[in-house]
Amino acid sequence: MHTPEALDPEQLSADSPWGIPVLVVAETGSSNDDLLRLGESGAPEGTLLFAESQTAGRGRHRRPWASSPRLGLWFSLLLRLPVDDSTIPALSAFAAVALVETLRDYGVRDCGIKEPNDVLVRARKIAGILIETRPGPAAFAVVGIGLNVHHRASDFPEGIGGQAVSLAMVSGGIPDRQQVAGRLLARLRESHRHLVSDRGRLLASWGKMLLPSVREAPATP
Repeated sequence: MHTPEALDPEQLSADSPWGIPVLVVAETGSSNDDLLRLGESGAPEGTLLFAESQTAGRGRHRRPWASSPRLGLWFSLLLRLPVDDSTIPALSAFAAVALVETLRDYGVRDCGIKEPNDVLVRARKIAGILIETRPGPAAFAVVGIGLNVHHRASDFPEGIGGQAVSLAMVSGGIPDRQQVAGRLLARLRESHRHLVSDRGRLLASWGKMLLPSVREAPATP
């Protein structure tokens, strides 16, 4: 059985377009919770925290997210920006677009976004996003991302195996998790430029990636 290697924080730091050392922890409750605390302590934009395993990973509406050791990418990114009515939709689009583009880089063409920000392949979930914000004078947002990379069908918890999928299952190979992380960080940076300077373009890309049943895009702020 293939055992994925641990993530290399030095390589992640070199790959990070924000130029800030990347934090990697073997296990935590939730990378979002950790980064929220760091953000409240003044951590700069671009701070990234990867967890090899989460014991209390969660998605939207506090639904649990299975974060098995070394099988996926479980991480959070801190962005500093005004928190207002346009923040959450734009941030959701920012991360979802980057995830779809990363999957397409690996030859996965039949992927799309289930509104607002679940990423599906053939109607099965491969990635999820959790946005949490802190308003105020030093406002910031934490973007939590979970991407299934090395899972086999039997690796998913009982009851969700038929609803979930991984990059390994849909790409026909065994992807290098470190390389996937580097590619995703590059796509996030590209998407972040649009978040800052051209939200209309970002939301248009999001709309084009929506699955057919949810193709209506939100109004551009």
